[in-house]
Amino acid sequence: MLSFYQIDGEIRFMEIRDYPLMPMLRILHKYPHMMDKMQCDKGAIKHIFSGSHVMAPGLTSEGGSVKPDLDVKAPVAVMAEGKVHAMAVGVLSMSSADIVSKNKGQAIEVIQFMNDSVWGLKAV
Repeated sequence: MLSFYQIDGEIRFMEIRDYPLMPMLRILHKYPHMMDKMQCDKGAIKHIFSGSHVMAPGLTSEGGSVKPDLDVKAPVAVMAEGKVHAMAVGVLSMSSADIVSKNKGQAIEVIQFMNDSVWGLKAV
């Protein structure tokens, strides 16, 4: 199930399956402090813009950053090293503690990224 929430003629939030309600990326750009953030290193940027999920080493390497004390399925803004705005919205596939301790595998399931098929979605 996928639902979009429109307010004042603009699609602002999305809800997918059993995940929490999340802001659309354009809304997150307007209100950047509404979500916890995790940062990927520069090497992850092209992969995320190609539709890949975020892997733990991209968050734990130099240039990356892991927000502590977050649980599985916590919604996060995916930031990129050296960039101001979030490049994606996602949910954690593992806890913050596991990302740091295991340092391998998928850490964040990307739900929306810049210029994906949802990016240009207009309200009707």
